[in-house]
Amino acid sequence: MKLPLCSLLAAVAAAAQAVTLTVDQGFSSKNPQPGAIAHVFARQNTSTTVFDRWTGDVQFLLDPLAPYTTLVVPNANVQLRATYRTVSSWTARTGTFNNIAVTYYIPPNPLGMVFHFHGTGGTGAVLFQSSEFVSVTRDFVAAGFGVVAFDCLNRTTGQWDTTIAGAANSDVVRLNGIITAMKAQSIIAQDIPLFAFGHSNGGFFSHFSAQVMNWRAVAISSVQGSLAAATGGYSGPVMWWMPKNDDHPLVGQAGVATSLQRYEQIANRGLLARHIITGPMPLYPERFTRSAILTLQDSQEIYQLFKTNGWIDTNDLLTRNPNEGFWRSALPTRFTELMKSSIQIQLESTYTTHEFGNYVPHIIVDHFLRALGRRPALRPVNGASYAGDNVAPASIATIFTEALASGLLIGSSGPQAALGGVSAVLRSSGGTETPVRWFFVSPGQGSFLLPEGAAGNYSLKITSGDRRWSFPMAVAATSPGIFTANGNGQGVPAAAILRVSPDNNRSIDSPFSPTPAGFVAAPLRFGEDRLFLDLYATGVRGSSNIQVLFGNETITPLFAGAQSQFPGLDQVTFELPRSFANRGKVDVVIVAGGVRSNAVELNFGE
Repeated sequence: MKLPLCSLLAAVAAAAQAVTLTVDQGFSSKNPQPGAIAHVFARQNTSTTVFDRWTGDVQFLLDPLAPYTTLVVPNANVQLRATYRTVSSWTARTGTFNNIAVTYYIPPNPLGMVFHFHGTGGTGAVLFQSSEFVSVTRDFVAAGFGVVAFDCLNRTTGQWDTTIAGAANSDVVRLNGIITAMKAQSIIAQDIPLFAFGHSNGGFFSHFSAQVMNWRAVAISSVQGSLAAATGGYSGPVMWWMPKNDDHPLVGQAGVATSLQRYEQIANRGLLARHIITGPMPLYPERFTRSAILTLQDSQEIYQLFKTNGWIDTNDLLTRNPNEGFWRSALPTRFTELMKSSIQIQLESTYTTHEFGNYVPHIIVDHFLRALGRRPALRPVNGASYAGDNVAPASIATIFTEALASGLLIGSSGPQAALGGVSAVLRSSGGTETPVRWFFVSPGQGSFLLPEGAAGNYSLKITSGDRRWSFPMAVAATSPGIFTANGNGQGVPAAAILRVSPDNNRSIDSPFSPTPAGFVAAPLRFGEDRLFLDLYATGVRGSSNIQVLFGNETITPLFAGAQSQFPGLDQVTFELPRSFANRGKVDVVIVAGGVRSNAVELNFGE
């Protein structure tokens, strides 16, 4: 039977859009059409495994290191696999320190100790029992941190003291008493770095107490943060995780807005800060297995109940706030109150109300590790070398950070502001903000053009949807970096060689050649010709004193300055000495204003 032409075309179009999203060792939302947003979830951490990263077609993911992330579905099949690290099983201990009951676990040779502060009405022990809190605690321990929790003094309301600032605060007194006792018993080292992590009221106390505790870093969720700490009482790095639909009477939508104000106050002081607002996510059939209390059969039954009653839409998003309790009476009688409490936690996390969900543990861990210097400081770097403590005015700079953009987007006609919804300003120490123009943005990296005339200390403040970052940075007159063929600041330069024959004929050569492992330095041969090398760099033009270190020689370039065709790009041109024939591999470094660039490699044959 022949189909009508219109039906045939429709069938072809439908077939072209019939893509699949396959997730191994994790879960996903329904397979949407290309161009729509899909959600992927890793399995919950266990006592012996913690989530590591996604593998497979990770180029499509917003954040390949996040146990929960999203992707814009391409017009192609996508295969993803959640991978996990095997860790040693451990058991939380209980002890009494300074007459205070404490739940804790300290691994051998801990990098630091994370004090985990419970929310209103909670207890320290619950933080080692509730599935979502246990999951993030396992992430901390897997990263090498000890974790400690105890109860606030006020057991009437179960709230931490956030009214009295300073060492006289009753809960700070208890906190310091525990630390002193643990050190006296040699459970922790005298100089161990201390961190604060808290949810809700515990998050507020984490930030509030930073004024006297001087935590190495603070991470908080579902809370505004302390005004006094944000405006001058604390100078360490702070990060927020905020649920988009927070409905707590003391936080709510006004609190989410206030948390943004606190973030801005910290960012405007030139400090490192990160702020994330997570929106609702689909209710997938396996969601409730994140709790050890509920089986896969339980989870699928609950999902089907919500689907049958129309409590989730066609994209599996909840249509009502689960805190309204409409779903409780519809559950079969076999579901106990404990099971219902676990269901409540997962529903609230799905709808992103005030409940904690372990969605950004890798960012919290990264936040703490960078505060220790275990990872490089978060700041913009030279866009060619990906290194250096400073960047230069009118140069190309790069920032590496998580979940910057949903995909690779390139400015169609040079650098542009608000590329793909990612915007940024450069804020001076005096408070002047200058818009930044992007060359490109991608999920983990973006490159931008520094304004001319910039000098001194700044903050790069980036906004991408509901994610915000503030990175301290310094702008110096020069910060030279050489672009490389492999795009990583190492190896052979992305350069051109002008070959001039004795009869003045000219041709262009390349100093690199491709291999399956990337570009390598190609053997350069003089013959009878003169060779002139054009190095492409950035951060050079700010000095009139520019030299090239070429092996064991110092060469004054024939030209060094701005390359006229591409914003931020510099060019350094010099003649290659014939005496280097047969030398093999030689390092090349640009020195601009006394500052050295990355070393690149040339290879001289016969």
